[in-house]
Amino acid sequence: MDLSDLPQFAIAEIQEGPTPGERVLVGRFSHLRGLRNERGWLYRHGGVSLIGDLRTVPVSSDERALFITPDAALAPELAPGLTYPWLDGYWDPRHVAMVLAPEESWRRRTFAATPARYFRLEGATGWQPVEAELLEGTEDLGVRKGAWDHEHCELCNASIGAGGTADGFVNPDDYWLCVDCHERYAVPHDLSFALDA
Repeated sequence: MDLSDLPQFAIAEIQEGPTPGERVLVGRFSHLRGLRNERGWLYRHGGVSLIGDLRTVPVSSDERALFITPDAALAPELAPGLTYPWLDGYWDPRHVAMVLAPEESWRRRTFAATPARYFRLEGATGWQPVEAELLEGTEDLGVRKGAWDHEHCELCNASIGAGGTADGFVNPDDYWLCVDCHERYAVPHDLSFALDA
């Protein structure tokens, strides 16, 4: 399944939005499979995707849809007649880009625990990579050996490392896929995950 199988939003008209800087894209969807939430993305391959909200989720593909976005300025090409793949707000455009990336961008790796820096900010405790800079006002609670003991698959959330399988696939941006999701989605560049969740 590729980008053309996602619901396609065809723009018929562009209006001023309810607040300054917002635009209302009036259009229709090619189909409604995978369209579950009002929040979603108009996916722009190789560009910044546009996040926004549908005024209401249409009940049929014949129904006119109103997509309100604060990001219209990021897509100067926006015009009536253009069509964009819709990505449900549960997902992030990087998930689509990861699956469409060339196979050589993935490396199989056994997850190895690394140190993590613990911190407290506004009463909440968290952790981050040791090399990451702490935000202003953060209390440094120190480095704990082996505390970064797992990652999660970007698509199915399975643990890779402690509490899960030892091996996974990682891309240059340090995002992980479990072996199953890599084989099922990344190898064949199959975007069906975006419709099935």
